[in-house]
Amino acid sequence: MGLYEGNGETSGYNCAQVNALRDVINSTAQNAANSIVEKLHSGIVKPMSSIWYAPEAVEFFQSFATVVQSTGQSITEAFDAFRDFVQQAGAHWAENTKGEVPNLPAIDLVELNLNVSEIQPNNAGNVTINEGEATSLASNLGQVEEEIEAELKSLAENLSADSAFIGHSQAASLKDCFVKVSGAVESIFKFLTEGDESLQTAINKTVEKYQSVSEEVSNSASNVSIEK
Repeated sequence: MGLYEGNGETSGYNCAQVNALRDVINSTAQNAANSIVEKLHSGIVKPMSSIWYAPEAVEFFQSFATVVQSTGQSITEAFDAFRDFVQQAGAHWAENTKGEVPNLPAIDLVELNLNVSEIQPNNAGNVTINEGEATSLASNLGQVEEEIEAELKSLAENLSADSAFIGHSQAASLKDCFVKVSGAVESIFKFLTEGDESLQTAINKTVEKYQSVSEEVSNSASNVSIEK
């Protein structure tokens, strides 16, 4: 084998293309936020708006929206950590080739503004919860989680780094890493179904409370003794 013979692989990087990945990562993060909010609204808020009517329902979902909004910082940090990794990978190439050092500005803050205005304090004066439909919705929250996970994975798989990191499966490895980042983002929403403070548990406890109050009123009425 001659001195310059090899397997024919071309390897390297393209600084401008590495820099361009910043906008791809940023847009993916923003699209992820939009998708998450849409799925939480369509899968939880909208159906619940015709199931539960109460002042406490309004308060509950306003608090839920605040919890969702608070995840924006964690999501921002997750995607920005990947952006930093890409920048460092490009810097490593620059160091070893005396090439141009990439510069990828931090991604924009990810904001999750969930609209819960459809939740109403009463329905023509009735303060109620449909127990069966509420329980059914609670049991299906895992499906909402799965939809979020699938959408995030789909968005992450759109990352193409072939023109930025050339050769030796660099681009494929970066895409796999990005998919893992999206998986980490999805795990943030385990509060929908996991733990004593999960949304699923809260809904089921609310149904139990309304059942209990109904039974208390019924039993009290049955035991009333009216003197003649």
